[in-house]
Amino acid sequence: MTISGRPRPNPRRVTVREVVHLSPRMRRVTFEGDDLATFAWSGPAAHIKIVFPEPGSDQLPEVTPDGPRPATTRTYTPRRFDPLMGRLEVDFVLHGEGPASSWAAQAAPGQPLIVMGPGPGYAVDPAADWYVLAGDDAALPAIETLLEAIPASTRVTALIEVPSADEFRALPGNADVRWYARGDDPRVAGAALLAALGDMTWAHGDGRIYVGCEADAMRRIRTAVISASGLDRDRIVARGYWRLGERNHPDHDYARD
Repeated sequence: MTISGRPRPNPRRVTVREVVHLSPRMRRVTFEGDDLATFAWSGPAAHIKIVFPEPGSDQLPEVTPDGPRPATTRTYTPRRFDPLMGRLEVDFVLHGEGPASSWAAQAAPGQPLIVMGPGPGYAVDPAADWYVLAGDDAALPAIETLLEAIPASTRVTALIEVPSADEFRALPGNADVRWYARGDDPRVAGAALLAALGDMTWAHGDGRIYVGCEADAMRRIRTAVISASGLDRDRIVARGYWRLGERNHPDHDYARD
């Protein structure tokens, strides 16, 4: 179970090919472009950096050998990459004002962006007896990539917290998927996940747990599941995908503090 290393950014210019509305607050954008010929899938729950136009501008920043500078960047999980077609899918949560959310709300074919990465993904252990995946809407793309990568014979429970019930939708694989609607107040982010995990009956055997949500809630959840599950700490991966009140949370918050 490895998530490590921070490769040097490799900026690639891409163009929007298609935009699909997955739910009222989730958009799937398919990118294409010649620069994707050197893009390589690095496994489930990986991350990329996306460079957006500066506020008030529709122009992308100049690309330098070290990446675009200055730049408004945000971190996303690549949902799917088709190397034969040269197409990259990224799911965006529409959460109100912000460079990424605002861009995704108006995204249309032909628009350019810059993609950097990918960073390393999560190494699924095919010998694990079971998996529990817990996350909010920001982590939902990562959870979907994990559901596709975990062997079909492995018992998987996925607990997902979203703002409202109209975000519930079918997910890949045959996991036991449990949805929780938290409401629109971001101050309660992670509370539904924490309660659901507290009510779980933990299976015996060599399991794995993946948690991804608001950073402070993630730390509370990680502490709780370490105690309740009986698993060693190295069987639990926790990631802070965002932090309340912080504009651009780092992509390397793995609760190692």
